[in-house]
Amino acid sequence: MTDHKIYTFQLFPDWQLINQLSNVDRFGGSWTAIERREGQTLKQLKSIATVRSIGASTRIEGSRMTDDEVRALISNLRVEKLQERDQQEVAGYFEVLDLISESFRDIDITEGNVKNLHSLLMKYSGKDAWHKGKYKQASNEVEATNPDGSKHTVFKTTEPGFATEDAMRNLIAWYRSDTEVHSLVKTAVFIYDFLSIHPFQDGNGRLSRLLTTLLLLRQGYSWIQYVSFEHEIESRKSEYYRVLMDCQRQRPGEDIHDWVLFFLNCLMNIQGQLMQKLDTKNYASRMSVKEKKIYQFIENHPGAKSGQIAEKLDIPLPTIKRILAEMANTNLLQKHGTGPGTHYSIQPVINARRDLLMRFTNAARRKEFLLQYDGAFIEIKKIILTPKFEWVGPDEWVAKLISEGLYMQITSTNSKAGLVRQPYVLSSFNNPYLYQPVFTLPQPIHIPNDLWTDGVNLTDYPLQVVVELMGSSAQFSFDVLVVYDEA
Repeated sequence: MTDHKIYTFQLFPDWQLINQLSNVDRFGGSWTAIERREGQTLKQLKSIATVRSIGASTRIEGSRMTDDEVRALISNLRVEKLQERDQQEVAGYFEVLDLISESFRDIDITEGNVKNLHSLLMKYSGKDAWHKGKYKQASNEVEATNPDGSKHTVFKTTEPGFATEDAMRNLIAWYRSDTEVHSLVKTAVFIYDFLSIHPFQDGNGRLSRLLTTLLLLRQGYSWIQYVSFEHEIESRKSEYYRVLMDCQRQRPGEDIHDWVLFFLNCLMNIQGQLMQKLDTKNYASRMSVKEKKIYQFIENHPGAKSGQIAEKLDIPLPTIKRILAEMANTNLLQKHGTGPGTHYSIQPVINARRDLLMRFTNAARRKEFLLQYDGAFIEIKKIILTPKFEWVGPDEWVAKLISEGLYMQITSTNSKAGLVRQPYVLSSFNNPYLYQPVFTLPQPIHIPNDLWTDGVNLTDYPLQVVVELMGSSAQFSFDVLVVYDEA
C-alpha cells in the first residue's frame, strides 16, 4: 500500500482507524481462551445468532418474517412448504450460512465459489432461477422508496456485461494476491467494492453479508459466528446506506475511510454484545427457574408487559412484578415507560463510539443521523479546520473564517414532524490564545438535549438529525472535521 492507496481506493490510516483496528484485534487475541472456557454456552449463542442473522439480513432486503417465524421455519425445513418468497429467501440464506459455518476453510475466494454461493442463496426461488449463479444481464442501481411511493437512487452500480465481469475478476485477483493490507481492512474493501459492483441481478446485499462472515472466518476471526453481524447492520440500516452513498459519490478512486471506519465500528459493537451475552449466560446459570423463564420470555418477546408475562408463564402477577424489579435493578433487563404502559426488554449494549469524525467539504456539506431510541445521542466535542490556503499567523485564517460566515446548523425532527434548528457560528469558538484552527469545545454540544429545551419524550423517537456546514460564500476556504461521540 503506497500513497494512501488500497486497490483502486484512497484510504488515509489516521489514528482513529488504527485505534479501531487495534481494538478489534485485541479482542481476537483473547478469544481462544474464551472459546475453550465457554464451549457449551457458545453452542447456544451460535444457534441464536444464526436465527438473528437470517432474519435481519433478509429483512434488510424487504422480508417481513420475524425471528420467531425464521426459527420455526428452519427448525422444520420442508421444500414443498416454501411457497412465499420470504420463506424461500430465508431457506436459501440458512443453507449458505450453514455451509460457510461448516466448510469455510474449504471455500476459497474465487469467482466460481462466489457464483456457487449465489446460486445456493437463490436455490428455492423459482422467480430467480434464470439468473442465479450468473452475473447480471441488466442494470441494477440500488434504489430506495420515498414516503410518497416514488423512488430515488441510493447509488449507481457497475454496468452489466464486460464491465461487471472485469470488475469482479480484478477484485478477486487483488484480494487473492495482496499480502500487505490488514485483513480487516482487506475485508472491508472487498465488501465495499462487491456492493458497488453489485454483480448479480438480485441478492447482492444478502450475499455481501454472507461473504463478510466467510472472509472473517477464513482470516481467523472465529468469534463472528456467535453474534449477528447482520443484526448490527439492520439496526444501523440508515447509516449503512448513507456511508455507502457518501463514498460512492466520489467514484472512481474514492476515499473509503468512512466506510472502513463504519465496518470496524460494527465489529467492535458486536464484540461488546458477544461479551455481554457471555456474561448474561453466566449470570443466567445462577438464576432461579422462574427468573430463567421470565428472562427467556422477554428475550423472545421484547416489549412484554408484566401482565402478559404472568398470563403466558402462569406465574402470579405480584411474583412477576417483584422479579422484574430485581432484574431491572441489576441491569439484566431494561424497563421502559411508567404505569400501565411499563414494558421490558433485554438490557442492550450501549457502546459510545469514541471520537468519530464528520467530514465537511465544499462537495459534501451535510450529514444525517437517526436517533432511534431514548438514550441515543450525538455529542460534538471538537472542530478542526483545515485551511485550503497558505497562512502564517492566526489573524489570516480567523479573518477568512469571519468573512465567509462559516457556521454549523443542526436540525432535529421528531416523530411528529416537530422541528428545531440551531446554528453554531464557528468563529465564536475561537479565542485570542489559539494559534491553530482547532476548537475544543468547553461544553460539548449534546444532541438532542441541547436542542429540545423542553426535553425529549419516548414518543418523540426516532429523531432525525441533520448537521450542515453553511456560510455566506458559495465556496468555503476550509475543510472541516467535527469530532464527536455517539451511542
